Amino acid sequence: MRYLLFPFSVLYAGVMQLRNRQYDNGTRPVSAFEKVVISVGNLSTGGTGKSPMIEFLIRKLVQNYQVATVSRGYGRKTRGERIASEEDTARTLGDESFQFYRKFGEKVKVVVGEERVLAIPHLLMDFPETEIILLDDAFQHRKVARDLNIMLSDYSAPFYNDLVLPAGNLRESRAQAKRADVIVVSKCPADLSAAQQAEITQKISAYNSHAPVFFSTIKYGELKPAFKEGTIKTDVVVISAIAKPKPFYRYLEERFSVVDKFEYVDHYNFKETDLDRILRKLNGKDVSLVTTEKDMVRLLPFADHPLMKQFNLFYQPIEVEIDNELGFEKLLIQAVEKRKRELNL
Repeated sequence: MRYLLFPFSVLYAGVMQLRNRQYDNGTRPVSAFEKVVISVGNLSTGGTGKSPMIEFLIRKLVQNYQVATVSRGYGRKTRGERIASEEDTARTLGDESFQFYRKFGEKVKVVVGEERVLAIPHLLMDFPETEIILLDDAFQHRKVARDLNIMLSDYSAPFYNDLVLPAGNLRESRAQAKRADVIVVSKCPADLSAAQQAEITQKISAYNSHAPVFFSTIKYGELKPAFKEGTIKTDVVVISAIAKPKPFYRYLEERFSVVDKFEYVDHYNFKETDLDRILRKLNGKDVSLVTTEKDMVRLLPFADHPLMKQFNLFYQPIEVEIDNELGFEKLLIQAVEKRKRELNL
């Protein structure tokens, strides 16, 4: 099938190359803002760990700077620019943005908008004291200039082995990795050796020889109850709607007896009928429900559903851990302070 789709990939890559060339030569305008702008994104379609990376950056920056996140708000049912408030849910902000707001509250301003170039002025009008803007999933969103361009590449599906859509999963050609200032190989196994890191770095250098390469792993936290306190049972049923759930499944299967899985497409907006179907299938079973943190925020409106009353729902928090974290943090702070000096902030 990939061979059959390859001509379409060539065509799509050509269109994206033309678009990038227009940004490079100034034919398409790029807006610069008098704030520090850091972008997190990837060449491929979802599942590289952008949201945990944004949360990692928030934790590193929020103690010393006024931070905001700006994203499209994928999957939300609202339109236009919106700043998160107590009235918002995953349906009004999108699951990932609502997760940021729910986790960090007023420590971070969370903004969504189809056009980030319009969302940023909307943010700064209300919060001019903002110092750092984190652009979520913005590697292809070139309308906004950035001071640090962080590109993620999934360890299990590195960009240098992939093809452009529709034959592969890349949004643009491998050559565009050259735009990255930093490359993070995400979701690595914890025992990745120095020799393996060197081999991956060498392969990346064929497309970008100037960006430092870091390696990150996912750290799983303690399962937390979504609605009511309780002890998780030995037998669990998993509900997931994320791009690449297999690592999540593997982690749970090492610790529990996973008796069933209910899997949906990424960013799926759950309906009562979905929960009704799960309830019918689980009738009489002595199990707990487990989901991801991103899925949990989309299940919050169903607190009174019989499924949630009968079975306790737990969610799995995750965090990013970066090899050579001190080096990464030093690079991050240097980029922030350099831009602040340029702006006399």
